[in-house]
Amino acid sequence: MTTEKKAALVTGAASGIGRAAALALARAGYDVAINYSSSEKAARETAAAAEKLNARTLLVRCDVSDEAGVRAMVKSVQDKFGRLDVLVNNAGTTAPWTPKDLESLSLEDWDRVFAVNVRGLFQVTRAAVPLLRVSKGCIVNTASIVGLRPGPQPLPYAASKAAIINLTKTLAYNLGRRSASTPWRRAGWRATG
Repeated sequence: MTTEKKAALVTGAASGIGRAAALALARAGYDVAINYSSSEKAARETAAAAEKLNARTLLVRCDVSDEAGVRAMVKSVQDKFGRLDVLVNNAGTTAPWTPKDLESLSLEDWDRVFAVNVRGLFQVTRAAVPLLRVSKGCIVNTASIVGLRPGPQPLPYAASKAAIINLTKTLAYNLGRRSASTPWRRAGWRATG
């Protein structure tokens, strides 16, 4: 059942930027789905803080690299709130390595970083688009300055953040409203209301 109160889904919402985004949305009057992968205690603390701000919450454990899990997560958001107005793609991971030692980085860790940080963002977005189209909602993707100016960070982390920056622009091109006079670089979904 669709309600008048807007709803948001924040991936990686147990701590850090994701927690801050979830609480900011709760403070702004949104109900919030709080996604986490392994930090259940922290996710519950985020939910409790959001509830103190009068938000209804939904805790959803889901590894965003798992497509079936992602689709089930979005379905649970629809079942609980009846709508989705904001998607914040924040879930991310990194890999251990020794700077300047390429052999210290395993290919399994490389693949895991890209599976969560890049493919996960795409999978969650794709699953959420039908609900966001109905609400004329918006998508916020978090990246990192290391996607533009790499430094000593793990190589797959920096490369995945650069990929997110590009993916955000290409998603805006593919999903955003634009007219013949609007260059794609400026096109994008705009939140209404």
